[in-house]
Amino acid sequence: MREHTNGLSRRAFIGGAVMLGAASIVAPTTAFAATAAEKQAEADAVRNQLVGLQADLEAAADSYKQALDAQEVAQAAMEAEQVKIDEANGKIADLQDKLGTRARSMYRSGSSSFLDFVMGATSFEEFTQNWDLLNKMNENDGQMVDETKTLREELQASKDEYARQEKIAADKAAEAKVIQTEAEAKVAQATELVNSLDAEAQALLAEEQAAAARAAAEQAAAEEAARQAQQSPSNGGGSGSGAGSGGGGSSYVPPVYNNGGGGGGGSVGNYGSVVDYAMSRIGCPYVWAAEGPDAFDCSGLVRWAYLQVGISLPHYTESLYACAKNRVPVSEARPGDVLYRPGHVGIAVSYGGSHYVHAPTFNAYVRDTDPLSWSGFTCALQF
Repeated sequence: MREHTNGLSRRAFIGGAVMLGAASIVAPTTAFAATAAEKQAEADAVRNQLVGLQADLEAAADSYKQALDAQEVAQAAMEAEQVKIDEANGKIADLQDKLGTRARSMYRSGSSSFLDFVMGATSFEEFTQNWDLLNKMNENDGQMVDETKTLREELQASKDEYARQEKIAADKAAEAKVIQTEAEAKVAQATELVNSLDAEAQALLAEEQAAAARAAAEQAAAEEAARQAQQSPSNGGGSGSGAGSGGGGSSYVPPVYNNGGGGGGGSVGNYGSVVDYAMSRIGCPYVWAAEGPDAFDCSGLVRWAYLQVGISLPHYTESLYACAKNRVPVSEARPGDVLYRPGHVGIAVSYGGSHYVHAPTFNAYVRDTDPLSWSGFTCALQF
């Protein structure tokens, strides 16, 4: 029944209404509204599908970046082990050279020289001393050979293990890439479904989205005003300028993050400038796993903006969450804090996180506050 109803065109409906006569004259508006509602529900279902696919893509992106990081760690460890192997090989070569010299000396002088050394003793005490000395020399040579062989085996085993880890990391990256490619195809399919809706349904959808955006913006502004009103009396002199202005961001004096550098203000900017850098990227396309300067994914935008002020953060959301110094409610977010939900991040532009900038999803661009996107942030991360 639903497919049949959805298949009705407006013209077919009007024709049917005329045939039904005056008794159904009031029906066109009602029936058309039902049809539009069904079309709206159809569009909403497709968009919900997009939301689910976006979550899959974000998870795949995180898996991919984690695999790449693991691969880099394994490669660095392999390089460190290779240095040890080279050092051990050098020691082994030195020992082999010494042992070779000994062997050549023994070959040239013959075994009689060792017998002469032992048997030429003039006393039993000297004999035992010479004998012990030869035994110790041979024992020491044997220990050095065994030690270097053991060391070489251990280092080779370590190198093999890191090579195995590198392969595992590469396999994981390839697996995540396959997942991402499949998810991209699904997103393209779902986007095509949305685009295939007739102009009438798309117009209704646009109107609904605009109304939702206005309502969300008004609610966010009201919540922000109420929060600032509550904070204003308790902040004393420090908040006087902020309480008197509607644009809290302009009066905000952010803390300075020197990141352990030398000069206080040169190469390392202040925390608030993260916002300026992020906002400067509005309009750049979303590209999976990109981190600027002209294309970004969500965590790539965060990483790039923070790098501009001398702070290096990881390029995937769960590691951002793990390495944050503080995790606070979104209502306590400051400009420059990273707004987080599992699989997605943005950068707060205002106190309370009601105004933010982020790279939302495929076929989209870095943009300002977007109440209709996949935001739904659950906390703010501070670094």
